[in-house]
Amino acid sequence: MGLERSVEDQVAEFRYKAKITKGVADRTLRTWFAKGIKAPGLAQHAVVSELYLLYLPFWRFVAQGKAVACGYSEYTEQTGNVIRNIFEELIDEEFIWTECACDTGKYGIEKLWLDPGGEIPYVRGSVVSMEPGGSAVEASRRGREAVHGMIKNAVEKRIDTITLKKSFLIPKVFELVYAPVWIAHYEYKGGHFTAVVDGVKGEVLGGTAPINLTARTRMMILSLAAGGIMIGSSIAMLIHAGPYHLVEMFQIILLLLGIALCMAGYPAFREGKTFTAAGTMQHISTLRPAVRIPKQLTDQEILNHESTVLQCPLCGEEVKQPWGEVVIPCKGCGHLLDITADTVKIVPYDLAKPDLLAMVAMKGVEPEYIPFWRFDVNFEVTDRLAGGDTSTGLPNIAGKRSYYICAADIPRYLAEPWEIDLTIRNPEIVEVMGGRDGEYRPIFINQSTARELTEFLYLRYETEKPGILQVLRYNFTVENSRIVYIPYYKEQASYIPGI
Repeated sequence: MGLERSVEDQVAEFRYKAKITKGVADRTLRTWFAKGIKAPGLAQHAVVSELYLLYLPFWRFVAQGKAVACGYSEYTEQTGNVIRNIFEELIDEEFIWTECACDTGKYGIEKLWLDPGGEIPYVRGSVVSMEPGGSAVEASRRGREAVHGMIKNAVEKRIDTITLKKSFLIPKVFELVYAPVWIAHYEYKGGHFTAVVDGVKGEVLGGTAPINLTARTRMMILSLAAGGIMIGSSIAMLIHAGPYHLVEMFQIILLLLGIALCMAGYPAFREGKTFTAAGTMQHISTLRPAVRIPKQLTDQEILNHESTVLQCPLCGEEVKQPWGEVVIPCKGCGHLLDITADTVKIVPYDLAKPDLLAMVAMKGVEPEYIPFWRFDVNFEVTDRLAGGDTSTGLPNIAGKRSYYICAADIPRYLAEPWEIDLTIRNPEIVEVMGGRDGEYRPIFINQSTARELTEFLYLRYETEKPGILQVLRYNFTVENSRIVYIPYYKEQASYIPGI
């Protein structure tokens, strides 16, 4: 099944450049043939019948994971005393989820092995590739669920009992990425085998190879014999047990080691004449370049796709249906629109006037107007418990106040101090009437994402206070929201607020 047209047209597609030539891939295979317990003479006598470059598609979802967790871990000393260690964890990291988007996923290659960076736009027909399948919407959902799981695992690494946990996911990128691999089909003494070579780094990702029967048989006999001796000895010692507990423990360990050796020897007996490398595709010989056949949409699919017409609620201007959610100005009337796949909402906004001190200090310099989401919220704290010295001179940002979240494509290490500063100060906004000249940054963070960042901003601020936070219960309500364009003057690599 190919991608649905409404999704296929809007998911960004990229590919990695193949850096490994056919000759280098062949030499890499020959080196791999000579390693491990493969058949002797494989490197010299294997005949490569096919070696071709193929691009495999992968879904990739990148998100910023944010979480606050508090709790404790306990352990009991030999004296019987219970020691409790309290912890406070703050997670603010980038998480990446990938998944193979074609049928090869069930053959072994399930995740993308390459890190982001160096990709170029993918042009259909420019390279031989496998056809991506499935729904992009479902892949995005699986990516979100997987990243939430990664955040949960990161939070729970050292906390046994959690008393407070809040996690947030800020999507960054969802795309389709094509990775190059060299597929090799080769023959050895009448047998047919396959291997896969990474087309970027030149490493063997996996494959099948004839095994060294002599080495395998010797290893199997030795492991089974050693395991049998250990099992027999341990059983004999258990029957004639001595008075010492340490000896009994040694006998049990010996028994377990014997069983483990026998279990390790059995797969060698079961495998037969073929060795399967780690990470290989079990049915990789079925891989062949796929022919792209555009999906024929049904009448119902065409009707559903073409009947979704999005318009500005004020002027009726038709707006393009986006992938995800965006906030853009209407081309007809200039009002900000929050656009989803099937809705269009007006976003109120203000344009803040630079104060007199900033205009005098930065005379002759035009400010950049950076958009912020301003949420009028009420943080009602019902319970708070922190261990250690909790005295602090930091202002309290709970209660009713305005929270500011930067909506522009500004690095978080710059944006977060601005957000804290504006949230603490809650400056009075003097609105500019009739607009103002200057550069206006586009909006990259939609309302729902900014709302989550608002709650995380409060939690992060609380964890940075002295002491170790253990319990924090609160009611969080948003009473109003709007975009505020705030002037900032750029001076070399820094920004100076204009209000």
